[in-house]
Amino acid sequence: MLFSEEQLKEIEEMAALFFPPESIAINIEVDMDDFTELITNKIGDGYKAYCTGRLSSEIELRTAIRNAALNGSTPAQTLFVNYFKDSII
Repeated sequence: MLFSEEQLKEIEEMAALFFPPESIAINIEVDMDDFTELITNKIGDGYKAYCTGRLSSEIELRTAIRNAALNGSTPAQTLFVNYFKDSII
């Protein structure tokens, strides 16, 4: 599936807001099943744009959680420790 630059930008922006693939497909006017398959199978530029958007927001969220944890927020500390544990290989 080929996407225009505008569609790729929209995929990235919507993924950054954690919209599900089905909603993104409707918004960019592509077949929902085909788009969802691309995301599920991790294929192509659409998948890369989707990951870029989601990861950019996740980075912002984790940074905010880390900062809150460092400033003494017990819930943020617990969440950040869980991220740490999940990251150990």
